[in-house]
Amino acid sequence: MVSNGVSRRPITPRGHNLLTKVVELINPSLGTWDEEMVRDVFWEEDVRYILATPTNSGHDDVVAWHFDRRGLFSVKSAYHVLNDEKHRVKPHQRGESSSGDRHEKQTGAVWRKLWKIPCPSKVRHFIWRLARNSLAVKMNMRRRGVLLDTRCPVCYRFDEDGGHCFLKCKMVRRCWSCLDLEPVRQML
Repeated sequence: MVSNGVSRRPITPRGHNLLTKVVELINPSLGTWDEEMVRDVFWEEDVRYILATPTNSGHDDVVAWHFDRRGLFSVKSAYHVLNDEKHRVKPHQRGESSSGDRHEKQTGAVWRKLWKIPCPSKVRHFIWRLARNSLAVKMNMRRRGVLLDTRCPVCYRFDEDGGHCFLKCKMVRRCWSCLDLEPVRQML
């Protein structure tokens, strides 16, 4: 990252280069920038900022994630980068009805309610994965290339997917019924 307050990587005018670390741009005998190499590799706009950045020859070269104030990569910081990008590049409406927007707002409201449910976070995460069809049930594993028998291990009648496993299987329906939650199961 060039330290001019702009979070971006310097752009190299010559496309591909073999440099992979900052230390390769520093003169090893002097501990200062190899000015000729910096000028050969980067645009003049970036050269000013690079050469103005002090070098620290006593420190190890480390990978830094410039989207986090501590320079560390995390799933949270990557999520924020993607989310920021999504908001920056909002698609414009193309003559369609706005019912899709309404559905998106309703869906967003449902997810916000889900994340506020007072229960362990692993339960919220499980519900989210069930709704997004990403649990490791047999049909999803088959879809991902695992060769296996997809029949339900409880009833051996239907393929095991999220709906069958938690709502439709004969044995699961009995559980819902014994808990007096049959109306909830039907609603789901």
